[in-house]
Amino acid sequence: MMCAFSEVLSPLRSYLVQTFYRAGIVLRGTPEWIEGRLLQLKGHFDGRHIQLGGYPREGYEWFDIKSGRRLLGQECGLLLVDLSVEFDADSFNAALGTLQGGGILVVVDVPEWRENLNPAQQWLRRALAQLILVDERQPSVKVDFPPQPATRVDRFEQQEQAIASIIHVVEGHRKRPFVLTADRGRGKSSALGIAASVLMKRRSSIHILVTAPAFSSVDPIFSHLQRMLPEGQLQGKIFVYQQAKLQFIAPDELIYERPGCDLLLIDEAAAIPISMLTSLTHHYHRLVFSTTIHGYEGCGRGFTLKFLPWLKHNRPGLTHQTLSTPIRWAEGDPLEKWQYQTFLLDAELPAIEDVQEGPVQYRHLTRDELLNEPAMFANLFSLLTHAHYQTTPNDLMGILSDSNITVFIAQRAHHLVGCILAIQEGSLSPDAVERIQRGQHRPKGHLVPISLVNQLGLSDAAGLSCCRVMRIAIHPALQGRGYGSALLSELTRQCPADYIATSFGATSALLQFWGNNDFHPVKIGSRRDQASGSYSIVMIFRNSYSWFESARKQFSYYFPHALKTELTRLEPDVVRQLLKMSVNLPITDIPVTLIRHYAQGGSNYESVAVWISLYLSSLPSEYIDMIDDLLIEKILQNQAWSTITAHSSVTGRKQIEQRVRDNLSSIIASLQCKSES
Repeated sequence: MMCAFSEVLSPLRSYLVQTFYRAGIVLRGTPEWIEGRLLQLKGHFDGRHIQLGGYPREGYEWFDIKSGRRLLGQECGLLLVDLSVEFDADSFNAALGTLQGGGILVVVDVPEWRENLNPAQQWLRRALAQLILVDERQPSVKVDFPPQPATRVDRFEQQEQAIASIIHVVEGHRKRPFVLTADRGRGKSSALGIAASVLMKRRSSIHILVTAPAFSSVDPIFSHLQRMLPEGQLQGKIFVYQQAKLQFIAPDELIYERPGCDLLLIDEAAAIPISMLTSLTHHYHRLVFSTTIHGYEGCGRGFTLKFLPWLKHNRPGLTHQTLSTPIRWAEGDPLEKWQYQTFLLDAELPAIEDVQEGPVQYRHLTRDELLNEPAMFANLFSLLTHAHYQTTPNDLMGILSDSNITVFIAQRAHHLVGCILAIQEGSLSPDAVERIQRGQHRPKGHLVPISLVNQLGLSDAAGLSCCRVMRIAIHPALQGRGYGSALLSELTRQCPADYIATSFGATSALLQFWGNNDFHPVKIGSRRDQASGSYSIVMIFRNSYSWFESARKQFSYYFPHALKTELTRLEPDVVRQLLKMSVNLPITDIPVTLIRHYAQGGSNYESVAVWISLYLSSLPSEYIDMIDDLLIEKILQNQAWSTITAHSSVTGRKQIEQRVRDNLSSIIASLQCKSES
């Protein structure tokens, strides 16, 4: 229907209230005209009026364009998004989840976007054109009302089932975890919060732990607890109700300290490394895993593809529920469909058989190709979201907007086999390098060159061009068959940059993959990455520059020291992989006889520990896998006897020392056999 904007507002509002749908309106025009339309809109929509971006307007709660995450767990009836300065896709998608059924999204578009648009702006502009457009130059407004849902479903039925299942984890048999998966806006967080409140009322001294990649992730849980138990108190990261409490703990602290509890809630589980999830499953017997499948913060499909099968095998009594019915709006909501389509939140990876026909073709995809081939872009993005939890809507827009990002793909018989996302860094001027060295400058988008200059003092590398691999993904049906290594090999062959690097959250499997492809560690972070829960590592593909060997040697000297300081909690399997990749440094005068006597029961630990540490660091790489976890934790990481006892099966120092001695004896005997053969 075509009519004036003022005449369509009342029927639009009635339609949205009746259907519990949401709608989106785009305003284009002069600032004065736009303010007039906003005044008209405000009078038709109840609830909170929230504004994201632009300048603060009277009658709206204003938030910066990047602050959408702060609205988690909140609700509004009118959401105004002002694009006059910039756009943040992650923030926008987070804020959109606050808009209730019956409410409206209002986007203030800008005339400057009408010319010289980059591919990301063109993508967004095409999407905005699918909403209700109100343009100052067009006196009439076109509105198409989607058909009303045939039947209304009980919005809370699935959530009530989930709450009952969470409670049953505590009150039923042990080792029967509950897995809760959901799209955004399905009431997952409120189910966790409500179930926790019921348990805290029923059991006066219950102790519930909740972990997630970040404390902000569980804000909605604490908000629902406060709503359900108003007499309770939030004390830092602990909610206390009478003698009961719910406490947040970071994943790495949880793994390391293993505190006791009556129930462990693992929220946004797909963002936590699978090695951590499996370890927690073995230790805790009353567990709830919950994660978002499609959302602004990334995708949880890797969790369902990899971890769930393992969990079903090891905990056959588990129950799994998916919340599919929206709570904040009606099922079939047109604005949610628009959101998913625009930001490829539900792009499904096409099924693919083991394609044998024809050669693999490798090529770069341009931004214009991605813009004009949305089906290809959707396949590519779904591949990235399967492989990397932290692939978000901002990544989508970045691929289209950043000319430094390149997309390299492998195809066989028109099937997308795999892809690499890389970014161009480096080629910094001598002046920029000098300012970086003095701590006066940190140019955006040069992660590896800045690390080499700032952390390793290798200024020669910063003037060279660097290609940093940000993501590599292979279709799940074809993994483990060499496609990833072949794709990486082809990129290194074709890449025009002076050197190639990568940075990622270090796990044993990833280190092995990159090491097998001739990448070498040069820098490891001193703190766990909040997103991956792992320590970030920088690796560089072997090259002939003199600074490369200097970087490798620096790492080999630094790593043993860091294990006793900031890396005391680095996982033993990661330690072993990095020891294998270290340069064999010249170490002389190690009293091997003293070590042998200690292994046989002589000497004492304190007098021989330094020599054992040097001895292990000098072992040939083929013997590194013989090093026991306890030997790593005590000798290389200098963990306290009590700490090791707390998180392992040994009962005290005497048992630990015996394990250390036995392990040393095995290593010494193997080396002796080799020297005699």
